[in-house]
Amino acid sequence: MVRTMVLSAVVVAGISSVALTQAPPAPGAVAAPDPANFTGRVTGERSDEIRVLRYTFAPAARTNWHSHAAGQVILVERGRMLVQERGRPGREFAERQTSVTEPGVEHWHGTLPGAPLTQVAFSFGVTTWREAVTDRQYAAAAGK
Repeated sequence: MVRTMVLSAVVVAGISSVALTQAPPAPGAVAAPDPANFTGRVTGERSDEIRVLRYTFAPAARTNWHSHAAGQVILVERGRMLVQERGRPGREFAERQTSVTEPGVEHWHGTLPGAPLTQVAFSFGVTTWREAVTDRQYAAAAGK
């Protein structure tokens, strides 16, 4: 009987230790990278100040003018994307290309006329939203 209880305690302790080491990190905590997957010193960093959003835009859809306190990186997953920074001409990005907007730069992004877009946006810091992009501004950026 004592052997059974000791064996049961050892099994429970072992299972508990495995479960605890596999648990996801607490919010705000940094998960240590598994050294088996890296060469050299690699340190995990907090990422709770980064928002990752995936949007699909219908043809001719677009955001309002806005800026990000610490910048933004957008990956075009499917389709083509149009980006315009205030005071500059629009720029087109194809699938698997990325757009980088520097901190505090007002811009908008969306689709080209006639085709949908799926984007993955990495936004850093607070987003400050501004006015809507007019049809005239959109047409000028799209070269239409």
